[in-house]
Amino acid sequence: MKKQLFALALCTPFMAKPVWAQVDLLIKNTTVISPQNQQKVDIKSNHWVAINGNRIVSIGSDKNLPKAKHIVDGTGKFLIPGLMDSHTHLKTMPGLNPADNNASIMQQAYLARQGVNYLYYGVTQVIDPSNTQQGIDAFHDSGMTPKAFFCGAMPVVNGYNARGIEHEHLHYERPYYVAQDTDPETPKVIKEAHQAKQAVNRLSEDGAVCAKVYIEDGFDLAKNIPLISNATLKELTQHAAKLNLPTMAHANATDMQDIAADHGVTIMGHGLWNWLEEQKLSNQEQLPPKVTAVLDKIIERNIAYQPTLNVIRGLTDLMVDGHLMRPEYQNVLPQWQLDWYLSESGQWFAKEMYQDWDGLPVAKIVERFTAKQVNGQRVLNYLYEHGATILLASDTPPAPTYASQPGLSTYMELQDMYKSGMKLKGILAAATINNAKAYNLEHDFGSVDSGKMANLLLLNSNPLETPLAYDDINTVILQGKASTRDLFHVSQLKQVKH
Repeated sequence: MKKQLFALALCTPFMAKPVWAQVDLLIKNTTVISPQNQQKVDIKSNHWVAINGNRIVSIGSDKNLPKAKHIVDGTGKFLIPGLMDSHTHLKTMPGLNPADNNASIMQQAYLARQGVNYLYYGVTQVIDPSNTQQGIDAFHDSGMTPKAFFCGAMPVVNGYNARGIEHEHLHYERPYYVAQDTDPETPKVIKEAHQAKQAVNRLSEDGAVCAKVYIEDGFDLAKNIPLISNATLKELTQHAAKLNLPTMAHANATDMQDIAADHGVTIMGHGLWNWLEEQKLSNQEQLPPKVTAVLDKIIERNIAYQPTLNVIRGLTDLMVDGHLMRPEYQNVLPQWQLDWYLSESGQWFAKEMYQDWDGLPVAKIVERFTAKQVNGQRVLNYLYEHGATILLASDTPPAPTYASQPGLSTYMELQDMYKSGMKLKGILAAATINNAKAYNLEHDFGSVDSGKMANLLLLNSNPLETPLAYDDINTVILQGKASTRDLFHVSQLKQVKH
C-alpha cells in the first residue's frame, strides 16, 4: 500500500500539468474567451492553447511554449468555443420543390455542401431535433461537417409532424411516435413498442440527446390537430427525467407553452410569438397577462428557451423583393441555386404563401408577420432580463423557404437576438455553454478548457464588443484541425451545373 501511495505522489505533479514532447496544434498569443454561464465569462489575454488529436490538452501563459507540428498565431485575435445551433433540420434543401425535374440532383448537391455552409459561419456542432442515428451518420458521411446530434421525434397519430402519414406506415416513418388509447387498431407488438416509456427508452438507447414532443393543436386560433394527452406527456417527461434525458417541446402559442411548462418539459423548442386572443394587446407597453404568466413559469422552472426568431424572419423575407440579392447569400449559395430560387419552379412556396393569405396585399402580409416577430423579440427580452436560460437555435429551415440557409440563418439568429436586447455576453453563452449544458454535452463542448473537444473559432473581432464578430472569423478549428475560413466559402467548392 505504501508503495502505491508513493507512486501516486510521484505521478501527481505530472498529472496536474502534463508535459507533451510535441502537440499537434498550438494556438499562441491569443485572447481566450471562455463562457462559464450566462453571466460569467473567463478572459485570458496573451495565452496559448495546445491541442493533441481532437482535444485541448493544455492552456497556458508562460513563455515555455510546447513544441507543435502546426502553429497558428493568434496575435490580436480572440479564441472562443465553436458555436452550437441546437435546432437544425439536416435532411432537405431549403425551398426544394419535390416536383422539379432536377429535384434529386439539387438535393444531392446541397447535402454534399450544407456542412461546409455551417462551418463558414463558425457552427461546429448542430442538433437535429427530428432525426435518427442513421440520418446523422449520413450527414457526417457527406463531407466536412459540424459534429451532429439528434433528438427522437415523438409525435402522436395524426398529430403535428405525423399529419398525412398513414397509420400503418407511422412506425417506419416516425420510429419514436407515441401511442395513445385513441389510436386506430394497432398490432400489439408495435403498440407496446410505442408506449411513452418504451419509446423514450429506444431513442435513448439509439443515441438521442433529447426527446422532442409536439404540443401543437392548430395554427394561430385553429384547433384542428390531435394533441398529446396530458397523462401521456407527463409519463413521457417523467421517464425521460429518470434517464437524465432532456425533453424539448415544439410549441409556439401561449396555451401550448403553458401545457409544456406544466408537464415537465426542459427545453422550449420555439419562441412564443403566437399570443392568440391577446394579440390585440400587443401595442401595450407591458406584455399581456397570459403571456407573462407563461414566461414566469419558464423562468421559475428553469426551462431553457429557444427563441427561433429565424422562423418568422425566414417566412417574411420570402416575400421581400430582392431578398436573395443580399451579398451574404453569395457566401453559401452557388449561382445555379440562386438562379433556380428565382425561377418559376423555385418560387413555388412563395406562391403558396400568397394563396394562403387569400389575396391579401404583400405589404399587409409582411406587416402581420412583422407583428409576430416583434412578439418574439419582446418575449426574448423579457426572459433574458429576468434570468432565463437562452439557447442559440435557428430552426433551419423552418419551412420550405429559401430565406433560411444553413450557417447564414444561424448568424442572422444571433443578430436578431442582439436586436432583441440580449447582451453580447449572454449571446456568447447561448451559442456555446448554455446549449452544451441543456443537452448534457458540456463534458465535450461549450467552453475553452483542457480535456474538451477542440472545436474552436479564432475571431478577428471581439464578440464581447460587437455581434458582427461572428462574421469576422479568421480560423475554424474542427476536431483539432485548423482551417482558414475562406476554405469554406462556396466559391471554393465544386459547382454543379443544371
